Amino acid sequence: MNLDGAENAKAEVFLRAFRYREVARAALDAAPTFAPLPGTQAHADILQARRERSFDPKEKIAVGILKTKSDDRRTSALKVGLFLQHKKLLHHPVVEAAQRIAKGEIEIRITGRVRHRGTAVSPCRPLRAGHSIGHPRITAGTIGCFGINRDGHIGILSNNHVLANTNRARIGDIILQPGRADGGQVRNTEHHVAKLEAFVPIDFDPTASNLVDCAFARLIPGCNCVPHRIDGIATGGGGWDIGDVEDLLLEQTPVKKVGRTTDLREGRVAAIDVDNIQVQMITGARPRFAIFNRQIVIDGTDRPFSQGGDSGALICTDDGRPAALLFAGTDRGGANGYGITYANPIQTVLDALEVEIYTQVAGA
Repeated sequence: MNLDGAENAKAEVFLRAFRYREVARAALDAAPTFAPLPGTQAHADILQARRERSFDPKEKIAVGILKTKSDDRRTSALKVGLFLQHKKLLHHPVVEAAQRIAKGEIEIRITGRVRHRGTAVSPCRPLRAGHSIGHPRITAGTIGCFGINRDGHIGILSNNHVLANTNRARIGDIILQPGRADGGQVRNTEHHVAKLEAFVPIDFDPTASNLVDCAFARLIPGCNCVPHRIDGIATGGGGWDIGDVEDLLLEQTPVKKVGRTTDLREGRVAAIDVDNIQVQMITGARPRFAIFNRQIVIDGTDRPFSQGGDSGALICTDDGRPAALLFAGTDRGGANGYGITYANPIQTVLDALEVEIYTQVAGA
């Protein structure tokens, strides 16, 4: 299939297999998301799930558009991809219905549970992307890049669950570098680098759709950064052009990221426009899950592309174009069996926070 055909097939799967319909979402003026049709069994299941604080099994079946490993570079090779968090879902009625609807133009991948990628590092001054960062009440995540908001304030771009403790932080909270798991301490003012200025709340309603997991923390006075440098990735040293998400898939674009845990890793874009991803955002005795739509999937090339603590890393193409913000992943599955990484398209992140990527040296 070409891209239009794959998008139509994916929409048909949602409509007929999941019994979902596309609905406009005002927040961010975003692309359509999905909600169950009132009066259908899917709608009843969601309401029951809300009462029980659990999810219907089909909430662990994500749908996107991908190219298989054996396909050539022609756009006619696209398929609908089903990402299942457990092999027991292989015979779920939704999966069987999707296979009938897509008529052979579908590929199934078992991923395992999707979790956010949050988990002795010395302070990094001036600040650079790829290094440890975090709210005092989380372990540690990764500095993605640096942004500048409409008021001209410069700050750190990373995940909500890294900088805003998954909705539980307050605007103005201090941000530590390195993160707490790497020795960062509130009582040590040398570890204070920024204050939380904005974040997009994660919506845990089972009927809701999340497009981003992102936050922005304003640098405190005297804390400088090197915004045009990511160790191991050629960024050109100046303005970064953001590539088209569809091109990332059609070219099976090689990508790189530098993360707090795994440092420099290489991968390839495996799927785009992936919907209905159930992500465990809060662990422990009372775990909480959220649904994410319109995400990018990345396979590791020769080893896992990301691990816990890499949350917030900026994913770039080989020529340094920002592509996505890493936020979640699995320990297995994917085309090479190394697990898969989920990421927010970077333009969606920037629009949500109303910031631009900053490329000048702070304090210069």
